[in-house]
Amino acid sequence: MTTRRTTLAFTLLELLSVIAIIGILAALIFPGVRAARISANKARTRVQFNQWAAALESFRSEYGYYPALHGSNLVNPPGQTSDPATLHLFHDILAARRRDGSALPPYATSTNSQFPEAQNQKLISFYSFNDADFTNASSPTPNLLRDAFDNTEIAVLVDRNLDGVIKAGSDFTTLPAVRGFTPGATDFPSAGVRAAVIFYVPAPGADAANPDFIFSWK
Repeated sequence: MTTRRTTLAFTLLELLSVIAIIGILAALIFPGVRAARISANKARTRVQFNQWAAALESFRSEYGYYPALHGSNLVNPPGQTSDPATLHLFHDILAARRRDGSALPPYATSTNSQFPEAQNQKLISFYSFNDADFTNASSPTPNLLRDAFDNTEIAVLVDRNLDGVIKAGSDFTTLPAVRGFTPGATDFPSAGVRAAVIFYVPAPGADAANPDFIFSWK
C-alpha cells in the first residue's frame, strides 16, 4: 500500500488576495488613526492654552492688571534665545523663575519695568511649566514653549482695558501672524471677541488657501 502525501500551501493568487485585503484595511484604518491623533492633540493644545490663560487671570487677580508681554503678542517673540538661563518674558513672569529653574534677578528701582522681577515682584508662581510645554533638546529651537503639534509661534492676546472684549485698536494694534497666517474676520470679528485671554496657533494642514487655526476660546 502506498501513502499519498499532500502539501498545504497558498497559491500566488491567494497571497495576492491577502495582500490586497490588508492594503484595503490599512487604507481604511490609518486615516482614521491619524484623524484621531490630530483631534486628540487639538484637545491637548486647548487644555494647555486654557491653563496658561488661567495663570494670566491669576496674575490679574493678584496685581489688578495683566502682565505686559512682548510687543509682538507672541509667546516666543522673534529672536527669543533658546538658552534656558536667559530671559523668557512669558515664562518667567508666570513661573517666577528662569526656564532652567534658577531664580530671577533681585528687583531694584532701576530694573526695567517690563522685566519679570519688576512685574511679578511677589515672585508668585502662577503656573508650573513642565517638559511637555517645551521643545526638546534635539529640536532646532530647543527650550521654547510649544503646543501639542510642536508649534512655537503662539499668539497671545489679553483684554488690556478690562472691558470684557479683546479688540483691535483698544487692546492691540494688529492681530499677530503665526507661521505667516493671520485670522480673518470670520474667526476674529472687527467688533472683537468676548474673552479675557486668547491664544491661537495654525492648525495642522493650514495653508494660504485655508488658514485654519486652533483657538483657546472656541
